[in-house]
Amino acid sequence: MNTKSFKLATLALITSFYVGNVVAEEVKSADPQVAEKIAEQVLPQQEINLTTQQLELEAKAEEERLAAEKKAEEERLAAEKQQQAEQALVERIGDTQLQFKPLIAKIYTENNFAPLWTDTQAKQQFLHDYALMIAAGISKRSSRALNAVSESTGKGELIEDVILTDAFLDYLYYANNVKRSAQKWLYSENSYKAGKFDENQLSAWLSAVKNNDNLAFIKNLSSDNPLFKQTLDKVKALIVKGVDKNKTTELHRLAINAQRLRILPTFQNGIFVNIPSYQLTYYRDGEAVLNSRVIVGKTERKTPVMFSRLSNVVVNPPWNAPTRLINEDIIPKVRKDPSYIYRNGYTIIDSNGNTIDPYTIDWENMTAKKFPYRLRQAPSDNSALGNYKFNMPSSDAIYLHDTPKRSLFGNKKRDLSSGCVRVEKSDQLATILLKEAGWSDERKQNVLKSRKTTSASIKSDNPVFLYYVTAWVDKDQVHTLPDIYGYDKAPNLSYIDWDVLKQYVQ
Repeated sequence: MNTKSFKLATLALITSFYVGNVVAEEVKSADPQVAEKIAEQVLPQQEINLTTQQLELEAKAEEERLAAEKKAEEERLAAEKQQQAEQALVERIGDTQLQFKPLIAKIYTENNFAPLWTDTQAKQQFLHDYALMIAAGISKRSSRALNAVSESTGKGELIEDVILTDAFLDYLYYANNVKRSAQKWLYSENSYKAGKFDENQLSAWLSAVKNNDNLAFIKNLSSDNPLFKQTLDKVKALIVKGVDKNKTTELHRLAINAQRLRILPTFQNGIFVNIPSYQLTYYRDGEAVLNSRVIVGKTERKTPVMFSRLSNVVVNPPWNAPTRLINEDIIPKVRKDPSYIYRNGYTIIDSNGNTIDPYTIDWENMTAKKFPYRLRQAPSDNSALGNYKFNMPSSDAIYLHDTPKRSLFGNKKRDLSSGCVRVEKSDQLATILLKEAGWSDERKQNVLKSRKTTSASIKSDNPVFLYYVTAWVDKDQVHTLPDIYGYDKAPNLSYIDWDVLKQYVQ
């Protein structure tokens, strides 16, 4: 290739990149003299563009490099500062064992190692609340932390203060996170363990200490629920009376249920379902406007403890069978008789929305895992959801709903569902909620008759609490319920020093 041809090819390549293929073809087919003229006009500009782009890329790369270096330097300085803080702490308190040592070092270094627990009332309030939490048997680590506080007396003001703060951080994390972790922490033995702290929570506490508001801050970590307070008082009385280490069943049951009550607000507004009582109560402005029997999840499909909010009421809801139910209940029945699908109002739908004949499916070799369809039940008198579905956001796809099997509400034991909550008075509940959403009773009746699926958004504030409490105190009376899920099984509490607890709760 001669020089002119090479120049034309190069120019065509550059032009196609910056200008377009049409112009590039013109360059290729142009007379050499014309092409050179075009090159004289185009190439210098492209060279400028290339240079500018390269400079921008280099500048961006340099900016990223400097940012990375700055971040690395900041991390190095922070690590060095933290190391110095921990060393300074060790020099003052020796080899004292701490659960939150790095955090303690940071807090006290920034506070020039001044004591944080100068408010005696705040200290007493914390230890009182912490001891009653420990009585519930949710954490051996917490019990050891309280023992360490008791044993720190006489070791020096700073050591006592640091050990107290270490225990308080354990309680602070618990108090701020128990609501969202209730199912994990309050329904199995020795299951609580602190995790990574929210900086805002720490800052709020340290600010309260600085402003002499530590007592108010600690009180706010507790609960205003009246049943929680009354049940804790009973636990406290039992501890003060003296605890036989071999007879802690009653004490533990009240103590753990008190912590379960802790996460509930006062019964002012919202829908409250106590799972083992099989009861739903709907409160508005402190008044119980509806009480209803409910059916909850069976032992192998427990209704979870959770908090949510009603989002909408669905009238004439269709039902999409969940995977577990398809596998455990429906497939075994269809294997024996494929007409079960038609008799129960189900429709099998593929990914394209097409209806599939159940007789064309190899049910003998079918499992829910391999089931490539949706199994939907149309609204009807026999629909699994009945006439109403009360939706609320839930990671477990749990909701309240009606049911056609109304005779089951007459059973004393009503842990019969697959996890969702069936409501006996679903029509009354729907009437109240739909009225709040602007529906008239006539409109509700017309929609029901039409069998058309219709959704109504809930505009009012309607929190829903599904909780599990089997023992509580109300007006000096101890109330108990059957422990249908076996959550109250008394753990081995031999690790608790009841004399230490008694020291702080009396």
